[in-house]
This record gives sequence, C-alpha cells and structure tokens, in this order.
Amino acid sequence: MASVPDLVLHGGNLLTQDAARPRAEALAVRGGRIVAVGSSDEVLGLAGPGTRRVDLGGRTLVPGFNDAHEHVWKVGDLLTRQIDLRPMRSLVEIAGALAVAHARLPEGGWLLGRGYNEAVLAEGRQPTRHDLDAAAPGRPIHLTRTCGHISVSSSRALALAGVTANTEPPQGGAILRDARGEPTGILHETAMSLVGSIVPEPSAAELEVMILAAARRQLALGITSATDAGVAPLLLDLYRELDASGKLPFRVNVMAIRRPLGGPEILPLPVKTVTPMLRIDTVKMFADGGLSGATAALRSRYRHADDRGLLRIGTDELVELTREAHLAGLRVATHAIGDRAIDVVLDAYQALAQLGPGPRHRLEHFGLPHPDQLARAARLGAVVAPQSVFLHALGTTFRRYLPDELVGRAYPLRDMLSAGLLMALSSDAPVVANEAPLLGIRSAILRRDEEGVVLGPDQALSAEEALFAYTLAGAQATGDDAERGSLSCGKWADLVILSDDPTRVDPEALLDVSIDATYLTGVPVYER
Repeated sequence: MASVPDLVLHGGNLLTQDAARPRAEALAVRGGRIVAVGSSDEVLGLAGPGTRRVDLGGRTLVPGFNDAHEHVWKVGDLLTRQIDLRPMRSLVEIAGALAVAHARLPEGGWLLGRGYNEAVLAEGRQPTRHDLDAAAPGRPIHLTRTCGHISVSSSRALALAGVTANTEPPQGGAILRDARGEPTGILHETAMSLVGSIVPEPSAAELEVMILAAARRQLALGITSATDAGVAPLLLDLYRELDASGKLPFRVNVMAIRRPLGGPEILPLPVKTVTPMLRIDTVKMFADGGLSGATAALRSRYRHADDRGLLRIGTDELVELTREAHLAGLRVATHAIGDRAIDVVLDAYQALAQLGPGPRHRLEHFGLPHPDQLARAARLGAVVAPQSVFLHALGTTFRRYLPDELVGRAYPLRDMLSAGLLMALSSDAPVVANEAPLLGIRSAILRRDEEGVVLGPDQALSAEEALFAYTLAGAQATGDDAERGSLSCGKWADLVILSDDPTRVDPEALLDVSIDATYLTGVPVYER
C-alpha cells in the first residue's frame, strides 16, 4: 500500500459480510475508506507514526447497520414535538398525557400524538373523539395509531375539517361511525387526510431539528444508513440542503411520495440525486394498510370482522402513476402488506417490465405473501423490505386480528430467502418504539411476540442471515453495495464496534450486546 492509513482497528473479530473473506482481525482506513482487511499483524504493519490505533480487545466489528425502511423525520417528530403514545397502556394514561399537554399549549394550537395500540390498552379499544374531548375540551387533537394507517381526532378537529355525518370517505378510506351514524373520530387509511391535511405542517427549520434528533438516536443504535420511506417536496429540498452543507449526519436513501395520502394530487417526479450521503431515486406508493390495525388488504377476511381490509389502489392506476418513473429509470417502492395488495403490485410491476428495462422495483413490508407470490416476485427481480421486529412489537395484534392459518405466515422470512429474493430488513420506525437492529436480528431468529408466543417458527433466520439482511442486503437494495454494506477494501469505513459477536451469543442475550462505537467514514460519531 502506497499510503499510510489514518486509522487501524485491530485485535478484533470482524464479521465482514464479504464472501471473499468472511472473518478477519483488523482493518485500515485512509481518506474515509477501507484500504486493508486482514490479520492484526498484517494491518498493523501498514501503520505509521500518525496512524490512530484502536485496539478492539476481542470485540466484534461489523459494517454499519442499514435500516431499509423507516421514517426518519417522524422518528425525530416523536423525539421533539409529538406526544409519544407507544409506551402507554390505558386510555386513562393517554388522557392524562393529553391533559398535561393541553394545559401547556396556547389556545387553538393543535395537540398531536402517535403510537397508541388498542391491543395493549387496558380498555381493549381505540380512543374516540369523546375520550379526546373529555381530556382536552375544545382542543383540536389528532392522534395517529402506532401503524400509521389509522387516526383519531377530537370533535374540534373534525369540525375544523368539515367532517360530519354526511361526509363520504375518499377512495381507499373509511370513516368509523357510531350507531347514530355520527363519526367516532376514527379514520382509516386515505380518510386520515380529511383531518391530517389541515394539521399545520412543520417548518423546514423544525424538520431539520427532527432529522438531526433522529440521526443522533440512530447512530447510537449503530445505524449508519437508512431509508426515509415517503417524503414530500419540502423535505426532499431540505435533505438536499443538509447534504450540500455537510450537515446530514448519516447516509439516507429518500423515497419521494408520488401521491399524498387521500388526495387526487400527483406530485412531480423527484430530481435524481446520488451523492456519498444522499440518494433520491425512488418514488413511494401505497397499495393497502397495515396488519396490526387490520387494514391490510387480504384475500380472506380478518378474524374479528367480516372485513378484508382496504385496497388503496388498483393495478391500472398503479401502472399509470409509476409508468413515468419507470421509464425515467427511477425505482418504484410500493407499500404492500396483504396478499390482495401484493397481487396488485406484482401485476403492476409485470406491466412496467413490459415497457422496457428499468431498475429493480421494491415491495415494502411484504407481510403476507403466498408461495406463488414469492416465486413471482423473484422472477420479476423485486426487492423486498420486511420488518422482523414487527413479530416482537406487534405480534400480539397479529394474533388478535388474523385467522389462525395466517398468523404463522406473517413475514415469512425463510421463504423469502428460499425463493431467491433480495431481502433487506428494517424497522418502519416510529411504528415500533425500539428500532435497534439487534432487536430486529433477535426477532428474525426467535420470531416471538411480547407475550412469548412464537409465530411461524419454520420462518426463522440464522443470526448470520439476519445480520447480512441488516447490512450488505440493505446496500444492495438501494444500489449502494459498491460503496458500503461490507468491510471490504474500497468501501466507506462505516463501522460498528459491538461488545460481543451477535452470531455466537445466545439469541436471548442479543439485547445485552452493546453498541460501543459507531464510525462514519472512519470518524467516530457515537461512543458509549
């Protein structure tokens, strides 16, 4: 090597994710990139007087974790502005939090929160407008369920939005009503926009604070790259500004919303952007809702009601809205959880393929695919981004709403790999309260919900497979694998020091493995 490295990490257990050399003891970094990987003696022999040496002391070094599907700014929103309802276990607790916030807010100000889940609330039901009105009289309130596909609004918020007993829901949405036909305040899918569209949007300055707060949290979890799955033009511009000014704290793949929730508006295609820190080359679409809220579109009905969920778009419309992106070489990423929605998306992707060659399109979540759909997605070269952590965080809800024959098929990770699919694991945060990759890896191995029930044990992954799905597979899913995802010469030195080897510890102990340090381009950006 002609040049002396800036940094050498040695004396460790390197899980490289590079098939040519799966394990090593040390690596060297120069100019932010990995320039050598090998034994400690080999790599230390390259060091010079100015080289910084980090003795790993037998600890494990892995590539920076990648979260292939989350909502970065929404994670930051819960850290900085909204009430975090995810830890709350009763409507009484929620009402108390609303009352405290109500007392602090100026008159007329909106009270926002996210994360409630009726499956864990003592009352076993969702809040209604009457609950919100009692907690904060006269206040416009808009709370989003943990899944992000259901909301509840206060009477004042409904009045400001003009939602009455006579209001019809938009296509792909539902307005829940009481026995008298009056809105309960609970809105599903596209109907959420009836109130959501009048909620004051955060400013660019507020969005920047949210992104920076989320990044600090995620770097502490070892996440050096993430996909922000669905953002509006204002946030696209802000990401570009943060990147240009050198203020973007970690690598972000940003998906641009093509059509806002519930509205007829079609947003312009994003300008393709690919820099070391920022990638914008994907448009985001929605085909259905979520499993935990029983709005995902199924072929069969749910356990609790004669209902098959909500299909938000048909094949022809999806093709029409993505044709331009495909022909422009932009990736299409479509939220599709239920098998009925997956049918729609696969039909659309097949139609796009017939228009001519394009990038590998993605299916986000891919929660309940049939075997025929797995094979078909593989033939189309589709990329899938499921969430193993949902099994832990939302598995109890799956068991509440899904018929028995579907519970074990939820997020069939083993079958996805067996079908030959490129599968990148993710958290969909802030849907879950803990987006730690180590929890996602543990969930992929154990497939156990919070009550200890195992869902589909035959679909479990090995620790090695789950680690790959949280590192190199994520880089492959965005086309960045030449630059990151493995500890290979020439790639960016995005690294995580772990206190133990996640492939060798008991899976039960994975959450005891600490993130000791996170590096971005060889620079420590978090140290425990």
